[in-house]
Amino acid sequence: MKKTLFLIVALLVANLSANAQDDAKGKAIVDKLMAAAKTWTSFEADFSSRLQSTKDKLDVKQEGNMKVKGKKFRLQLDKNTVINDGTTMYTYSKETNEVTLNDPSEMDQELDPTKIFTQYEKGFKVQFVEEKTDATGTVVQVVKLFPTEAGKKPYHTVVLTVDKAKNEPKSVQVLYKDGNVVTYTLKKFTANAVLADALFTFDKAKYPGVEVNDMR
Repeated sequence: MKKTLFLIVALLVANLSANAQDDAKGKAIVDKLMAAAKTWTSFEADFSSRLQSTKDKLDVKQEGNMKVKGKKFRLQLDKNTVINDGTTMYTYSKETNEVTLNDPSEMDQELDPTKIFTQYEKGFKVQFVEEKTDATGTVVQVVKLFPTEAGKKPYHTVVLTVDKAKNEPKSVQVLYKDGNVVTYTLKKFTANAVLADALFTFDKAKYPGVEVNDMR
């Protein structure tokens, strides 16, 4: 009995040790993408997002567009526009004609468009999952990332899908500890897009009667 118990424990420890190591193939994919991402001074992407929650019985889908230039971004969703000019983040609601001002540093890192890819460069263990042809006929590589300091993150796994030929992201899926799953699928991606600075400013004159809520 003791021998059997010892073998079980030994196998568990061996398995945990193996999982704790970076997968060489997966790490190479992530490193290559991160190297490319660092050369992007800007990018633009059309995307769809999906929030799934079995606990709350939610399945919410949205279409959107993101424009990123340095530390600035403009995020256009179905009913909201979020603009970060580098010092202030403006969240405008079309339904209520209200804009809320926040400090950009208060935004969750995994939701920050300026860090949507580069945030996974460090602090994660990488596991190669598969290489396949997706529904669009694109050959993609799939890797999983596990935060090394899991206790400090609200999620436990990130699934990253990369276009093998273009070395561009295709989708990012975040699996949260509370059971929620958020998936971002990029429909069109343009690296180093030419983006005017005016896109990253909130001009009150364009929103007559807008109510301003300053939460800074």
